[in-house]
Amino acid sequence: MRKVVYFTVFFVFTLSMHAQKKVALHSNGTTTFFGGASPYTDAYNAAVDGDTIYLPGGQFSAPHISKRLTVIGVGHHPDSTTALGETILNGFYIYAAGAKSYFEGLKITGNISFGGIADSIIIKRCYIEGSISLYTYASNGCKLTENVIVGSINGTGATNTAIVNNIIKRNGNNAIYNIQNNAYIANNIIVGRGTYVSYTHGYVMSGITDCLFENNIILNEGTQAANIIGTTANNTFRNNIFTADPTDGINTWEGNYFNIVSGSIFINYMGLTFDYAENFHLLNPETYIGTTANEVGIYGGFAPAKEGAVPMNPHIRNKTISTQTNSSGELSIDITVSAQDN
Repeated sequence: MRKVVYFTVFFVFTLSMHAQKKVALHSNGTTTFFGGASPYTDAYNAAVDGDTIYLPGGQFSAPHISKRLTVIGVGHHPDSTTALGETILNGFYIYAAGAKSYFEGLKITGNISFGGIADSIIIKRCYIEGSISLYTYASNGCKLTENVIVGSINGTGATNTAIVNNIIKRNGNNAIYNIQNNAYIANNIIVGRGTYVSYTHGYVMSGITDCLFENNIILNEGTQAANIIGTTANNTFRNNIFTADPTDGINTWEGNYFNIVSGSIFINYMGLTFDYAENFHLLNPETYIGTTANEVGIYGGFAPAKEGAVPMNPHIRNKTISTQTNSSGELSIDITVSAQDN
């Protein structure tokens, strides 16, 4: 059960100190705070493998990652960031030395690219205003979960990738492509445009081989309804919703839902462009049951998506800060903090 803690505290400090963004580095039981012009970069430079960096709301320049780190922001969803604002980063590379790093609660206004064989990366509950590219590097065991991705995912060369409970919307072809080598793709909402009649890559997804797709909702908002999946082989598709019937003789098809109108699936759906006003709960969840005995889409599967994409660390739900100190020089701060179960 989620716990909520209410407290009122009094601090004596200047308003300029209060306004400054602080980045916290947790290392070997000690926490160090960084301010100034580049607090995230400074914290990164001071970090060693296994450390955790906590980012507040605000915009930060993101260093490329060559250390095994955990990086946690305050989130990106408007419902969850009213008190602190979003944690916003530019795009960055993850190099081989960044293997086993973990990222959560970030809004990334650019691409995430792998610059080496960075195994076992986890990216969770982030908003990625760009693409994720594992291109050319044989990374193994990486996981993308509960993210909003408004670009594409390129899995070239990666093995054992898990893509689960994400919203993937691309206003173009290839929302995901070159996903191969025992990837597990489950309980996602995948939206793209299958447009061209003769062009090989004019599909929502293409270059998919030797993967398991289950419990996804795969929607083609392009002009060629049948262009959902191109250049695929040796995949298994189980209990997915499709807006057309892409069945063929080179993949395995079990328990899927075909020719479903996209506007009939969700409580509120706005097509190719992602909007936080959308509501991806199903209108009829009992109609579309997945392999895990609950509904298909992001609110089903082994670990249903969390409302508001709230990160796992204790979350400040609201705050009230006086605009001036009292006669004793004290500033009143009232904060509501919610502990998180996951």
